[in-house]
Amino acid sequence: MKSRSPRYQGCQVQAVTPAGRRVWRFHVGKQDVSLAGEATVGSTQAPPKRTAAQDWKSLVSPQLNIAWLPAQSVFVRAVQLPAVDPTELPAMVEFQIDKISPLPVNQIVWTALGVAHADGQQQTALVTIAARSAVEEFLNTEFAAGFTADQLDLPLVRWWSGLKPTEDGLWLLFESTGDRWVCLAGWYIGGVWRDVTLLHLPAGEAASEALITQLGHLAWAGEMDGWLTAIPEVRLGAEAPTIEVLSPSLTDWSGRPIQSIKPPDLTALAIASARALREPPASTLMPPEWAASQRQKFIDRLWLNGLGAIGVAYLVFLFGFLIWLNVRKYQSDELRSEVASMGINFTNTLQLKAQVGILEEQVALRYAALDAWQAVVNALPTDLTLTQLDFQKGRTLQLSGTVSPEASSEVTKFNSELRKAQLNNQSLFATVKPAQISSRLGATTATWSFEAELRRSDTP
Repeated sequence: MKSRSPRYQGCQVQAVTPAGRRVWRFHVGKQDVSLAGEATVGSTQAPPKRTAAQDWKSLVSPQLNIAWLPAQSVFVRAVQLPAVDPTELPAMVEFQIDKISPLPVNQIVWTALGVAHADGQQQTALVTIAARSAVEEFLNTEFAAGFTADQLDLPLVRWWSGLKPTEDGLWLLFESTGDRWVCLAGWYIGGVWRDVTLLHLPAGEAASEALITQLGHLAWAGEMDGWLTAIPEVRLGAEAPTIEVLSPSLTDWSGRPIQSIKPPDLTALAIASARALREPPASTLMPPEWAASQRQKFIDRLWLNGLGAIGVAYLVFLFGFLIWLNVRKYQSDELRSEVASMGINFTNTLQLKAQVGILEEQVALRYAALDAWQAVVNALPTDLTLTQLDFQKGRTLQLSGTVSPEASSEVTKFNSELRKAQLNNQSLFATVKPAQISSRLGATTATWSFEAELRRSDTP
């Protein structure tokens, strides 16, 4: 069962040119891609921040990063195979990879692109082979510069895959990279791409002789295989200076005029790369071990960044809590100081209140004694003799005296009158106990006594 690939939300294509790094950004739709922006930075500068794409956002919004691999360490071979489903093409090429590879199989990475023949029964598989060490060195260089590639592509292969020839010819597609020129030579004979080879040439005038020599070897191999009987028309795709250098030699070699082809714009090739690789290919030039290690580093980096963010957040929270705690402690100390000062004032107030109460009590006792004395004087009958009048604890009035036995009833009357005594329309005494009269046998006088409790302001 075919595994479901991630749905990319965006795509970026980066090319390393003599002028610097050129990056194209694309929006990836369900059916096609659309150009969203372009940027060029110097060779010593880091790519724009948006080209990194190796942060937590890539988990939510996956982005495909495509890098154009320099052609100096790449080999191209064409193999004729039966027409099969594109997903089965790598398995068929794998059986022949050890025969067509210039390097041991364990030292290379490769990918294949199939082009069907007109009859629909066969196809030409264009196999792109690269040295694993060169690819890893390129990837590490770009990673150090800030770009993490997910796929690798070759612009000459995209140019070639866009060709739709209708007649026989030799197609020479050039890419000038500093002191070296690279040429993709494709022989289209009888409606079939018979041979496609990547030629490495010196730059300048020396390229003509090297190109003619290598084309001669290819033509001789085609004659030996039986698919080439004559040199076909040559179509040269290159910049104007390169055409001026190569056209005379190619004209002499082929015996007919050279047809020049204008190279496609790099933006058009970037769009072709994005369209071709937005769905994961069956094979890729990306070393699986390198991709796996970068994925693991990416996950580890996310964990470390997450833990670092949590640690920073914890420190911020801790410092904030300590600051809040110190503020609250300062406020608490201020309140304690306020309460302490208020406590002193409260104690002083209570003392003053107690002193005032004592003074009021003393004044009240003085007036109460006078009022009680006046009430006693007013109610005392003439037949009674008052011998003692005392105040006990400022509340209890003790009365005692003498009376003749015949006038004992006057004591009871006196006791009753004191109960009725009033001051300011209120009873002067709260309670008046019954009088006690005692007499001796044969005595001419009897003694009497009773107590009366003054009504105070706190008496109910």
